[in-house]
Amino acid sequence: MPIRQGSIDGLCGVYSVMNATEVVIGKFHYDRRLKRKASQRRVLFKNLIGYLAKNGLLEETLICGFEDIDVKGGFIDIAIKSVKKYQKRKLRKQIAFDTDDVTLDQYWEKLTEHLSQPDSAVIISLSGRIKHWTCVRRITPNALILSDSSGIRQIARNLCSIDMESRDMYTLWPMLTYLLLVERKMG
Repeated sequence: MPIRQGSIDGLCGVYSVMNATEVVIGKFHYDRRLKRKASQRRVLFKNLIGYLAKNGLLEETLICGFEDIDVKGGFIDIAIKSVKKYQKRKLRKQIAFDTDDVTLDQYWEKLTEHLSQPDSAVIISLSGRIKHWTCVRRITPNALILSDSSGIRQIARNLCSIDMESRDMYTLWPMLTYLLLVERKMG
């Protein structure tokens, strides 16, 4: 069986930000006059990896992954600058909760409210069955619908938990849940 992206590297945080950016903007900017290496997707990837290298985090992240993708104005701010530069639009981020002491119903309600808006996405941290960062592009009463680098398409609500760590469940982390939204047009 071939080795899949993400099976031995910890770059799911990079891909969660890239996938969330594409969910909120529609498609990455591509200028046919420029060479492929200058597309928004490649520049954003380069900037995210460059951030890790510049801050001495590349080796550890490749091997161990991320604790928090947005610590000290990290990855999401890089995506915000990319959207401003290429789409001339304003991407806003918000931490979903200021505590992890919320119920699964409260968590689901907050994501449902946010994702009901156009040009929105959510970046979440999972543990339990897997330790992983991913992008939620849609939510139903029964599942999180993902745009995910490892191929996970959805996670059933009945397999999610907030208040207990179980290898049989996906543990969601409210304080590591980022709400992203593109404002309609910059002024």
